[in-house]
Amino acid sequence: MLATVQRWAVQRVLHAARAALARAETVDRVRKLTALAAPFMARHENFETSAPFALGEARAWWVEPAGRPRGGVILYFHGGGFVAECRAIHDPLLAALGRTAGARGLMVDYRLAPEHPFPAATEDCFAAWNWMLSSGIDPARVVFAGDSAGGNLVLVTAMRARDEGLPLPAALVLISPVLDLTFSGASFARNDGIDPMFRAVTARRIQDWYAPGLDAADPRISPLFGGTGNLPPTLLLAGSSELLLDDTLRYAARTETARAAVWHDMPHVFPAIRGLAAGDRAIAEIAGFIREHTSEATRGA
Repeated sequence: MLATVQRWAVQRVLHAARAALARAETVDRVRKLTALAAPFMARHENFETSAPFALGEARAWWVEPAGRPRGGVILYFHGGGFVAECRAIHDPLLAALGRTAGARGLMVDYRLAPEHPFPAATEDCFAAWNWMLSSGIDPARVVFAGDSAGGNLVLVTAMRARDEGLPLPAALVLISPVLDLTFSGASFARNDGIDPMFRAVTARRIQDWYAPGLDAADPRISPLFGGTGNLPPTLLLAGSSELLLDDTLRYAARTETARAAVWHDMPHVFPAIRGLAAGDRAIAEIAGFIREHTSEATRGA
């Protein structure tokens, strides 16, 4: 009964947010709505964070879950449509992943559009990986993870590292990723009005803010169209009612090392939302995937 009530409350908040976001024609309004929704949605976790520190043009901070991590590291790129960042949502999500996987996380606060359009965010995320490598952290202990726009940046960063001959992390985790800014997947139209968080009109504004006047099919903007060879094992999660469901399905279908997990009737980035039992199960699935691919490197840590 409690789970049913919690899910009903979450749905009410999401539907209200969807209507407000559909009317939000400015980035400032999107940022304000994100901050307003956070207290009703964010997970409750025990964790500590370091003071933010400079990472090139960006900032970053460590997220240390309660307990003793076993040596894994999650390099995390947050979502927010490339235009917003909300620590109240993303820090607890990263803490939950770290607590369950036995890892600590590095949250990258990359520069946001439209003040800093493409390629600023991609440069910042790539710089974070270079910094981590130069710090002597074993790549075999590291997993790239990200939600929504952050899932896009996970793939773009991994593809660039591969193409430039840099070491790659042990695995990649993409939660409700935005992989196609041409929005050519059939689910973009099929789930418009069904997706509990977004309408198509909201998503299309991302393209104008993040990559104005550019070719949205460029793999550095839409990594769905990039080469998938020689990338680490990849786990993708999405809800069945999401506008962006086909981003996940199409990428997994053409990538031998990728596996998609589709959760019935779950909203965008549902593992970040408090009160969803499916979110807790998804956190456990992600954590198992992280442990599987970092276990040898972190043994004895």
